[in-house]
Parts: sequence; C-alpha cells; structure tokens
Amino acid sequence: MKSLQLRLAIALLISLLCAVSLLGWQTKRLIRQLAENTVVEHLEHDAEAIYSAVYADSPTTIALTHSDIEPVYSRLYSGHYYWVASRGQIIKSPSFGDNRLTLPTVVSGTRQWLYLAGPQHQPLLGMAFGYRKDGRAMTVAIAEDLSPTLVLIAEFEKRFSVIAAVFLLVLMLIQIAILRKGFRPLARLQKQMKALERGERSQIDTDVPQEISALVGEFNHLLTVLDQRMLRMRNSLADLAHALKTPLTVLQQLSREDAMRKYPEFGEILNTQTAHMLRLMERVLKRARLAGSGPAVAKFDIHQEIPALIQVMKNIYREKNLAIRFSAPPPYMLPIDREDMLELAGNLLDNACKWAKLSVDIKVECNESVHLIIEDDGPGVESSEIEKLMQRGSRLDESVNGHGLGLSIAKLIVEQYGGRLVLGRSNHLGGFYAEAIIHMSNLG
Repeated sequence: MKSLQLRLAIALLISLLCAVSLLGWQTKRLIRQLAENTVVEHLEHDAEAIYSAVYADSPTTIALTHSDIEPVYSRLYSGHYYWVASRGQIIKSPSFGDNRLTLPTVVSGTRQWLYLAGPQHQPLLGMAFGYRKDGRAMTVAIAEDLSPTLVLIAEFEKRFSVIAAVFLLVLMLIQIAILRKGFRPLARLQKQMKALERGERSQIDTDVPQEISALVGEFNHLLTVLDQRMLRMRNSLADLAHALKTPLTVLQQLSREDAMRKYPEFGEILNTQTAHMLRLMERVLKRARLAGSGPAVAKFDIHQEIPALIQVMKNIYREKNLAIRFSAPPPYMLPIDREDMLELAGNLLDNACKWAKLSVDIKVECNESVHLIIEDDGPGVESSEIEKLMQRGSRLDESVNGHGLGLSIAKLIVEQYGGRLVLGRSNHLGGFYAEAIIHMSNLG
C-alpha cells in the first residue's frame, strides 16, 4: 500500500472505530449501573418496610404484618420478591410461589448484592440486608425482576448503535474531505512537475505546506544545478570546438603545401583526418548555435522553435532565397529534449536547404507518434543509394556525398528515442524526403 491518503484514512477509521466502541461500552456500562442503582434504591426502601413489618410471633419464631407490605409482593411471579431468614426460619413472599432459594447469612449492619435466577427464568437483582431486632439476628433479602430494565437498556443500545454508526459515517466523510483538502497541494505539485516535464516551466512553486517545503526547495535547487551544469557543458564543448578549429584548419592547409607532395600518402591521411575532425567540430558548434541559451530541461515548443530554426536556415542560405513552408498542429509542447529535437530538425532541414532549388516543406504531425517530415525540390537520391543510407553502421557521410553526416546524426537521435528515420523521394516536390518517426510512448 503506497497511498498516503489511503493509509491515513484507514488509520483514522480504525481510531474512530476504537473510540466509538470504547464510548459505546462505557455508555452501556454506565446506563446499566444507573439502572441497577435506581432498582437498589427502591429495594432499600422496600427492605426497610419489610423489616418494620417483622415481629416476634413466639420466642422462637417471627411473623410479618402483611398489611404493611406492598400488594405487588402478593401477586404470583410479579417480579418482586422478598425473603426473611432468622434462626433457620425463612419467610418468603407469596409472589415467589413454591420455588426455593438459599440465602446467604449477612452480618447485622451490612448488605450484599445478589444476582439471582428467579421464577420463569427471570433475571433478578437483589439485596440482602443484615438486621437485629429485639435481640434476634435476621437477614432480609429483596429482589426485583430486571427484564423490563434490560429491555429498555437493549432498546437504548440499539438506538445508540444507529446514532454512533451515523456519527461515524459523518466523521469519516468530514475526515476524507479534510484529507483531500490537505493533499491538494501535492496534486498541484504533481501538475507542476508534469508541466516541468513538458517544458512549460523551469521551477516548482515554493508556496507549499511546511512539511514539503524543504523537499520542493531541494528539488528546485537540483533543477538549477542540472541546468547550469548542462549549460557549462554545452559552452565548454563549444569553446573546445572553437579552440580546436583553428589548429585543425592550419593542419589541413599544411597537408596541401608543396612540401607534403614528397609524402603523398601521409598528406592524404592528414588531410582526410583533419577534414573529419573539422566536420565534428562543426557539428558541435551547430548544436550550440541551434540550442542558444534555452534551459537544458526545456521541452520542445513546435511553434516557437521551428520558425526560429527556419530563420536560421534562411540566413545561412540567404543567396538561394528559399521558400520554406511550415505546418504543424495547434500550439503543442513535445515531451522531448529541446536540444535533441533542435539537432534532429536542424540537420534534416540543413540537408534539405543545402540541396533544394527553390522550395522546402517542413511538417509536424502528432498522434500516437511524432512525425517530422521534411521535403525539398532538389535532385534527391536514387533508391539504391537510399538503401545504403539506411544500412546500420554505414558511413553515410561517405556513401552519398553531401547527404551523409547530417542524416547520420539525425538517425542516431531518432534511434535514441526508439524511433526510425524514413528516407526516400518526395512525391510532392520531387526531391529528397526525410521523415523522423518517434512513438509518444517513448517520450517522456
């Protein structure tokens, strides 16, 4: 179980059940005690009346003046019973019938609670009092049927259970509402993290509960550190490329000097390798130029980045005066690294602008997959050459002059996201056709 809200709700439910159960048990116990105390007070009153009605019938026996005793003790099984015991003699109320009962001996001046099973299975609550009258010790016991009281207590318990259940339900609903309100900042935090993933924001709001403020602060600090680290890495690579470009150019020029003609093989190797390294330097510089100063964590805004990229290409190929047409769905943030998408689109668009005569079309389609389609009206490539371009591990920059390095980089980027690069001839413009396909499930 990983849901904090569910854990708290279950813990709260258990706590409320324990509290309500304890309250119910204590209430039942208190009600029964109050009922029994009320019965005992009545019994004490009747016991005094019975004691007053006792008189010595002879030196060895006692008797009662029945006229001084309430009539309810004369009705058979009325639920009200008394017993008077003295020197082995027992006088019982007519209401007790022929039933027998053994009474405890109670010292004079004391009393004892009795729980008895009466006639017809009546639950009896009784009291036995110890008295002394005319020098004679006696025990007066009196009992009352608890059945009516127990019925009332059971009815009370039933109503209390219903009320307690409703009360518990209301409390649970209130607590669920409180928990949801309490976890609302976490839901807002989740939305902000998704917006961060889409590149719609660079930090998380710090207006959060105190319990998670430290976590949010550390997370924002981590984002800042990562962004700065990526920026430094990007700048360092660009600086390194700039620093190496000049000496490599010198070496390339040196390979073409007259002095190197004495060593043609050495000059050719030197020229080839320096040219390859210069192309790599150009790739790094192009990526830094395309990425600009955007944050490293930002995602790709189609309608902001592609037009800017088109303008860069128009500046680079200003002399060709190309018509670059762009179409895409409504404003949409692609959950893909901004630099990767810039490099992918930049290389494909650069390749198209390099070979186009007048027109280049760039189109983005988003459904279950992202489709980046770029077409030009240039000479294109033959089918056999396209197959070579698509061969894994092929040195694309050598197999087809002019189409290689940019397409190689684009293919690597697409495969990094589990996608594929489709190359062919444009049916619309007649030139080269390139389509990068990346499934949405692989983005993130």
